[in-house]
Order: sequence, then structure tokens, then C-alpha cells
Amino acid sequence: MADNAELESFRREWREEVARRSKPRSRAAPPSAPAAAPAPPRLPPTAYEAIHRKELEEEGPPPGSFDPDDLARQVDDLSVKPGEREEEDEFTRQAQAEPNSALEHFERAVEKEAAGNLGDSLQHYRKAYRLDDAVDKTYRNKHFAHVWNKKPTAQPLPSDTAAVPVTVPAAASAETEVLPTSELIASFAHLPILPAEPLIEKTPPPPCPIANVPSEVLIVILRHVATRDPSTFARMALVCKQFAYHFAHEQHIWKQICQRPEFGFQGMHYDFACDVIGQPIYTLRGERYTPFPEGVALEIPKPLSSWSQVFQSYPRIRYTGIYISTVNYMRAGAASAFQNVSWNSPIHIVTYYRYLRFYPDGSVISLLTTTEPVDVVPHISKENMILARTTKRGAHQLQASTDPGKSFSGAADYVPPVAMNTLKYCLRGRWRLASPVATEDDEEQGLECAPGQEPAPFDPRDLVIETEGAASQYVYLMNLSLRSPNASKSHTNPSKNTKLVWRDFWSYNKITDDWAKFNLRNDRAFVFRRVRGWGLD
Repeated sequence: MADNAELESFRREWREEVARRSKPRSRAAPPSAPAAAPAPPRLPPTAYEAIHRKELEEEGPPPGSFDPDDLARQVDDLSVKPGEREEEDEFTRQAQAEPNSALEHFERAVEKEAAGNLGDSLQHYRKAYRLDDAVDKTYRNKHFAHVWNKKPTAQPLPSDTAAVPVTVPAAASAETEVLPTSELIASFAHLPILPAEPLIEKTPPPPCPIANVPSEVLIVILRHVATRDPSTFARMALVCKQFAYHFAHEQHIWKQICQRPEFGFQGMHYDFACDVIGQPIYTLRGERYTPFPEGVALEIPKPLSSWSQVFQSYPRIRYTGIYISTVNYMRAGAASAFQNVSWNSPIHIVTYYRYLRFYPDGSVISLLTTTEPVDVVPHISKENMILARTTKRGAHQLQASTDPGKSFSGAADYVPPVAMNTLKYCLRGRWRLASPVATEDDEEQGLECAPGQEPAPFDPRDLVIETEGAASQYVYLMNLSLRSPNASKSHTNPSKNTKLVWRDFWSYNKITDDWAKFNLRNDRAFVFRRVRGWGLD
């Protein structure tokens, strides 16, 4: 007992020493910002050590440092190719015939590689090259013929014919003035909405009732669309030039989106709003902090110049989809008992996934599994998680209490067994973004730094997640950070703040008061994928 008393005394003195040495962050809090809720007393023993990972260093600058034509350039890069939207937000498994030819195996390998399943991709690559060692050229000629078979540019004339006069039309000799994208969209202000092309040549075009609607009514329609789904509002900019102008210049619509809780910053949490199992915390002191409150005079923060840039650049968690981390690593297989050589020992490529689904109430669902996204993502929800974690007897009772053919959540969708077996490993948790307001808990607890270390600099992109552990005595702590995809490594129109990179991952034992750090050597960043119907209630 004496040893325990001395240990507790040492811990108390050490925490007091940390509190005295730590300096609070100097953050300018708005006059109306209330004090935050008390944070949990436990903290990891060290500051973020994964900050020097290459994954973080390769990312772009912090939010706010971008050129003023960024929004207009994104509108210019959008496309409305048939079927593209369905592939982006629909997780459905489509029946695919087994590939037979070398080209089919190569195409299937490319699909598997793009999805992060390197093991299956490698098998299809091997089969493809066994059937045809030049299958890569066949694939290139089929899918990239327009790139590789370009006509060569005209070569300069020989010296003996250089003096021959060449007649150049006056229109071709004049240099064409190229307007910046922002000025080009500004020129669409007074253009009419043109009707569609006639279905049959030399016949009247189909009617276009919206062409006669006044601009004031159009703006009201666009505002309703934007508040229901900002991505649909962005797609409306592709309909006609007048819609593109309103999309880029109606800043009061973007301000309303920023201030509303559905997709804006009023729905973000900068302090924990619930406990780990999702129960609300009712001890909040005053109103919740929000960077852009309603009913007060607001200025666009510098160096941003518009509310559309604020909505796209400020750190924001998305509720309309799921964050997926695909992890691949190699593991040596067992050598054959009938062979003494080791050069032909098998090597396995293991693929597993991490899923994070965030909710507006401050809760989160975390899942680690080997099940592919197409099999489990559409069914990740609180209701299905409760049903999967219920005992077998309780599950029968819950099924009997619901209507036939419906799930526990009341939806008519059927949850397949592979998804139900996976959802029982879901972990409940809570999340919060880094608070720009210094709280008393930050000063008392040393800003999550060890003795002798400087506090980590405040970054509004930091994200803290606490979840249940593998056993009841454990709590997991994830320290992540929001980033934007690199445009050179992704599609032509990367959305901002759709990537979560790792900082630290800890396990806390509530019984022994010990911290253990997980190895993140193989783990990769989370990438956001939209799911149809999520977050649009």
C-alpha cells in the first residue's frame, strides 16, 4: 500500500510540474465564444511523432494559401460524363464474367490495383503475361491510342525551301486573346439560357420553360438546391453559362451553406459532444463554439476572398460518405516441407481496410476488417451495428419485433451475412476537431506534450478520435489530420479536405493507466468516398 501511495504522489507531482512548464496557446477567441467542455484527464505520454511522415510532407500548404482562380478552375474541370457519378457514390457489386484472354486479365488487374487489392491484381497480371508477354502494348493501344498515336508535329522546312513565300490567312495570324477563367465566367452574367438542340433536324427545338424565369427566381431555386446538397449545386453549374455565373458569384448562398449545420461549420464539433458509446454530454458550458455563427457581423478571414473559398478550404468533416484506408503489406509464407531451398518460398500480399463514418452528433463508427468496401460500406450504420453486436438470442427477438422483410433500422434493405458478420467488429467512438479557442483543460494538461517538450503548434486541420477498444478496459485514441489530395496524383478536380493522414495511434488501459503506441508503418491515409443517400436526410 505504501508503494501505491508513493506512486500516486509521484504522478500527481509530475502532472503539476507539466502544468507549470506548459505555456498555453495564444489563440484569439471571439467575444461570443463560450468555454469548452472539459476534456478527458488521460493523455498520451508523447506529442505527435508521425508528423514527419512522408505522407504529411508531400501534401499541399495549409488552407487559405491558394490562387484566386481556384474555384473557377474547379468549375472548368468538372465533367458530366455518363455513368461517372454512379461510379463515385455507389457501392454495389456487379456480376462480372471470369476473364479468359490476356487482355481481360490485364484489365481486371488494373481495376484491382486501382481499388488497392494488390494481391488479386498481381495474380491477374501473372495470368495475363503468361498468355501474352506483350499484353501491355495491346492494353495501351486499346485504351490510350489517342495519346500514343498522335500525329507528329510539323517539322520546319529545309533551308533550301525556307525562302518560299507562304500565304497565311489574316484571321490565323492574329493572336487569340485568352481570358482567365474567372473573367470568362464573369462574362456569362447576361447570357440567356439556350434551349436544347432539336431532336430532328429542321424542326423546332423542345421548349425550355426555365429560360424565361427571372434571375431572382433562379437564385432562390439555386439556394434551395445548395442547402440540400452542395455537390448537386456544383453540378448545376455545368447546365448552362448563366448557372455557372451564379455558382461562382452568388456568395450569399455560400455564406448560408457555411453557417448551416447540415454541411457547414455549425455542424462541426470542436469539443467532444458525446461519450465514447455515443451518449450526449449535457455538461457543456454555454453554447457550442462555431467559427461562423449566425446573427453576428462576419468578415471573410484572410487571405480568403469569398465564402465559396471558405467552404472549400476550411477543415470540415463530411457526413455524406465514408473514409476508407486501404492497407497492403507483404508477409512471408511457409516453405514446403519437401524442399530445402527457400528461394521459391511463397510471399503473401495481405490487404485490409479501415473505415470511419462520422455523424453530426459527434459520434463515429470505426471498423477494421478484410472485407472489401463493396460488401460492407452500404450497410455501415448505427442500427446495423447494434443488430450485429447483439447476441444470437437478442437478435431473434429484435427481428421478431420488426416488420417482415425489414432490417432493425426500419429500412427495407437486406443486410447480407458477410456484412453482418463484419459489422459486429465495429467500434463506437467520438470525434472533435482542434479547437481554435484555448481552454482550461489545455493549460492544465500540458497540451498533450511530455515533460521538456514544446507544445505542438495549433493546426485547425487536426482531428482527434476516441473509440472503444478490443476489450472493455481499453480505449483507442487516433490523432489524424485533414489534407487535400495531390492534384498530380489524383483526378483533375480534387476536392479539398477529403483525406485523413495519420499522426499517432494509441491504446489506453484504464485499469493499469498505461499507454501503448500502435505501429503505423503499413497504414495509409483515409480517403473520402461519397455514398449515395448518406447525410441527405
